[in-house]
Amino acid sequence: MEATNQVAAVFLVCFIKMCVRNTILNANFPRLILIRRTTIQCAQQKQQQQQPVFMNKYVFHVYKYNFAVFVTSLHFVATTIGVQGCRMLNMYTPKKLNHMDVLPITVAFCAFVVCNNLSLQYNSVGFYQLMKVLTTPVVVVLQRFFFNIHIESQKLTCLGFICFGVAISTVSDFSVNAKGTFWAVMGLVSTAFYQLLVKSRQQSLECNALQLLHYQAPQSATVVLLMSPFLDDIWGPTGLMNYEYSSEAITAIFVACVLAFCVNLSTFLVIGNSSVVSYQVLGHFKLVLILISGVLLFGEDSNPVRLSGMVMSFCGIVAYTELNRKKSGLTASTAVKTPLKSREVNLGK
Repeated sequence: MEATNQVAAVFLVCFIKMCVRNTILNANFPRLILIRRTTIQCAQQKQQQQQPVFMNKYVFHVYKYNFAVFVTSLHFVATTIGVQGCRMLNMYTPKKLNHMDVLPITVAFCAFVVCNNLSLQYNSVGFYQLMKVLTTPVVVVLQRFFFNIHIESQKLTCLGFICFGVAISTVSDFSVNAKGTFWAVMGLVSTAFYQLLVKSRQQSLECNALQLLHYQAPQSATVVLLMSPFLDDIWGPTGLMNYEYSSEAITAIFVACVLAFCVNLSTFLVIGNSSVVSYQVLGHFKLVLILISGVLLFGEDSNPVRLSGMVMSFCGIVAYTELNRKKSGLTASTAVKTPLKSREVNLGK
C-alpha cells in the first residue's frame, strides 16, 4: 500500500508540473510565479519524488526492473496511445507527412531517451542531474554550428549564471564510473540534438506537436523495441522473460508510461511555441522555484553555497527573461512602424 501511495504521489506531482510548464505559453512572469506557489504547496511533502526522473529510478531500483530500453519502448507505446486518444477527442487533425521526413527526429528521440535511461540506470542521480544542466551550453554550441542560430553575448552571460547556480544548488551526491559516463555523454549530445530537431521539424513540416507525435511515437516504439534484445538482458536468469511481476511493479511501470506521455507532449508543445534555449531556461526556473520554496516555506536546511547558487540562478533567469522581453518589444515596435506595403513586399521575398 505504501508503494502504491508513493507511485500515486509521483504521478500527481509530475502531472501538475506538466500543467504548470504549459502555462508558460500564455502567462507572464508574475502570474507564473503565483501558479507555481500553489503547485509547490501540493508537491513539497514528496520533495524527493518531484522530478519525473525519480519514477524511472524507482522502477529500476525498487522493483529491480532493469530493462531500460524495453521500458523506453513502453513509454513510446503509451505516447502512441495517448496521441490517438487526443485525436479521438478532436484535439488535433492528423496531417499527411512523409515518414522519411519524420525519421530523423525519431532516431534522435530514441537515442535521447535510451541513452538517458541507461545513464540513469548506471549513474547516481547527482551526476545525472549535472549532465542535464550541461545540456544548455551544448544546445547553444550545436545550434550555432548546425543551425546557424546565434545568441547575444548578454544572454550567454545569463545562461552561464543560470547553469552554474543550478549545478551548485542541486548536485550533492556525485559518483563517476566508465559505463555511466559514456551513456551520460551520449545522452547529453542526443538530448541537445533531439530538442533542436523538435523545433526545426515543426517549422519545416508546418505541423503542431500532436501532428508530429502522431507519426513519430509509433516509429519510435518500433525502433526501440527492436533494440531491446541487443541492449537488455532478455533470456538470463534475472532477464525480462523470467521477471516475476507484482501488482505494485505493474502499477509503477504504468505510471511511468503515463508520465512519459505527459513529458513528451509538453516538451513538443513548449519547444514548438518558444525556443530550445527558452525551454532549457524554463526547466531551470521550475527547479529553482522548487528549491527556494523548500527553504522559505518549509524550513529546509540549506548551506550558504546552495543558497548562493539559488540566488545566482534566479537572477540569471530574471535577466534572461528581461532581455527576451525587450527584444520582443523592439520587434513588435518595428513591425508597427513598418508600412503595410513594405511588409507585404518583404513577405513575398
